[in-house]
Amino acid sequence: MTSVELGVFLPVGNGGWITSTTSPQLPATYAYNKSVTILAEEMGFDFALAMAKWRGYGGPSQHWDFTLESMSIMSGLAECTSRIGVWGTVHTMIFHPAVIAKMVAGIDEISGGRFGLNIVAGSNPADLGQMGLWQDLDHEGRYALAEEWVTVAKRLWTEERVDHDGRFYKLTDCMSNPKPKKAPPIICAGASDRGFRFTIKNCTGSFLLGSNRDDFVKTALRAKELAAEAGSDDFKTYGLFTIVPGATDKQAQERVDYYNSGVDAEALDNQTREYSMDPSLKQNTMANRFIAQGESRNSMSPAAIIGSPETIARKLADIVINGKLNGITVIVPDFIDDLKTIGIDVVQGLHDHGVQTNAYAHQHGG
Repeated sequence: MTSVELGVFLPVGNGGWITSTTSPQLPATYAYNKSVTILAEEMGFDFALAMAKWRGYGGPSQHWDFTLESMSIMSGLAECTSRIGVWGTVHTMIFHPAVIAKMVAGIDEISGGRFGLNIVAGSNPADLGQMGLWQDLDHEGRYALAEEWVTVAKRLWTEERVDHDGRFYKLTDCMSNPKPKKAPPIICAGASDRGFRFTIKNCTGSFLLGSNRDDFVKTALRAKELAAEAGSDDFKTYGLFTIVPGATDKQAQERVDYYNSGVDAEALDNQTREYSMDPSLKQNTMANRFIAQGESRNSMSPAAIIGSPETIARKLADIVINGKLNGITVIVPDFIDDLKTIGIDVVQGLHDHGVQTNAYAHQHGG
């Protein structure tokens, strides 16, 4: 039996992750995300993760024109939950590590040690540039900044006073108290070999996507291969999956067809344009995934898993086992009814296919 963690990628941006006028028009409100997180906790999910996004893509759907700030919303969700992990996201380009070190300690206290941190070394020039905070660094430079950023944050979590004279940050007798009870889990979605090597050295886990089943497995195994070369046997990989369930495979596909009938081409064009502005686009694996989605006019990830709970469980189990994943993070069209389907029916199917989750154990008295 393969054991994995199970998490939900919260819809902190309006419309969730489907760029369409005919998909569920999810509100970017704290109340909705609170309901989703409490539901996930009740079903035994291990963590809820919020993205960080500063600029939407417009179009008729106003895709992501309204987004909740990640760290503040996770602070609130930490207070209203008691077991589930609450993971926030920060861009290393725009937040000083000393500021985040202090914020992490606060949310760690509120949550009782349940906070986790997702760090983003890149994004795109429009998203951060609108605030004048984009730094014109090449691919290597972004990870050099992120590595120094993590180093400073970790020192502030463990040392009483920090002096640091680096390329990007200078700290003089810097104090940061209180300390978190323990260093939070840190994940990163860098998918190039440089990104993986950064993540393996500085983080506890990698956040993975794939363009299809084989790409998912290949990417996950590459991360494990690089981790083994670095001697990081406990390095974790978390797959991010867009999932569209239906009572049958046919009904699930009909949902996808309906969402694609209302695909917001204008928003996708804006998304493509913004990511294409990156001068290091060739090395930016994540940006190229967003561009590919826009060019194909898909309302959602082309790697979306579509079908009945049994079909979804079988396909997920296949990727988890063959890709040696440690975690599953889910995106769904409707984060109440669809999340219930994942948390109950798909979790049961995963168990039947040899993939154990804490959600299954939680629901069966384990």
